[in-house]
Amino acid sequence: MSDESFFPKINFLNTFRYRLAYGQSGVQPGATDALRTFQAQTVNVAFQPTPGLQENALGNPNLKPERSGELETGFEARLFNSRVNLDVTYYNKKTKDALINLPIAASAAPSNLNVRSNLASVHNNGFETSINTVLFDRRNFGWDVTISGSHNTNKVASLGFDASGKLNKTIGTGSARDSIGFPVNGLFIRPYHYTDANKDGIIQEGEVVVDTGVVYKGYSAPRDLLSVQSGFDFFTRKLRLNVLMDYKGGYNLLNNTASFICAQSPKACQEDQDPSMSLERQARAVATNYGTTVNGTKYTTAWGYWENGQYWRLRELSATVQVPARLATRMRARDANVTFGARNVHVWSKYTGVDPEANYTSGNTGTNDVPADFLTQPPKSYFTVRLNLHY
Repeated sequence: MSDESFFPKINFLNTFRYRLAYGQSGVQPGATDALRTFQAQTVNVAFQPTPGLQENALGNPNLKPERSGELETGFEARLFNSRVNLDVTYYNKKTKDALINLPIAASAAPSNLNVRSNLASVHNNGFETSINTVLFDRRNFGWDVTISGSHNTNKVASLGFDASGKLNKTIGTGSARDSIGFPVNGLFIRPYHYTDANKDGIIQEGEVVVDTGVVYKGYSAPRDLLSVQSGFDFFTRKLRLNVLMDYKGGYNLLNNTASFICAQSPKACQEDQDPSMSLERQARAVATNYGTTVNGTKYTTAWGYWENGQYWRLRELSATVQVPARLATRMRARDANVTFGARNVHVWSKYTGVDPEANYTSGNTGTNDVPADFLTQPPKSYFTVRLNLHY
């Protein structure tokens, strides 16, 4: 657009390109999701072995692909004599006939407590931005920076109807569930309240009150992502240093390691043994182990162990050194360099577990498959040396 006569001339803006796109895509159900299968069984009827068939998979012959339509718009700009490149994108995606595992009442004695169905409609929208620039470009010193980030908002628009024709407002009963007007796999957990009534610095069972109902706590998947990469060149490009920082935020992570340890008998976790622990951490152990009894029903909660998963991580440090031409020639190479690298160097987070990336689950696609730290090893730190020969 910046090449057109109608576009305003701005001194620092060198080029401006606008883009707009719309597309649709689909996701097929599993190859056997629609099939209803049976298996042979023998049961005793009037004390006589009688052959029969038992339903093995519920199936759903009405299954069809879920379909998504996405509108994407944004711009690319070069600024300040093309030293700064800016890319901004906004997307708005709507998915209908989304594939959902619809729970079935256990009292119906089904062979499977879930059946794959086309029920949901989901809206996703957000921003993606990247900027890279060369701050210094001298013979003996260069400095370039690349920053990229994104922010996502998603909401369940509908969940269809149940077998009786009643509108589904919520599917799922666990901590992570799908509810109309809330994020996919939104967290719904019982809150609790505590007070150190006798001022002794120790939270006891009677000083914690767990609510009987659940409330919305937040997203179970990161909605804010940011990475910052910076490179430095020294000695006429003979030495290059690279630094990469990562950020994730806007979500909750289950510290299931601490919750599990504090639930074991005899109770021996730090939170219920060490009086120097904060009142907040003492209270969450009491809430999940003892809870509150109302009309004969005991209500406990893991609310306190669903923590803010926000973190900054020094993801990578590396240094690349050019090998002198004389040594490269001895190795019969045109040129060569050596790279020293370190990955997962350090993390900054208020998360009280081992590491906010110590994820026990394999993905984030199911209602019961949300990020959780459960006796899981954190990301390892790696230190590498690599020799690159160019022939």
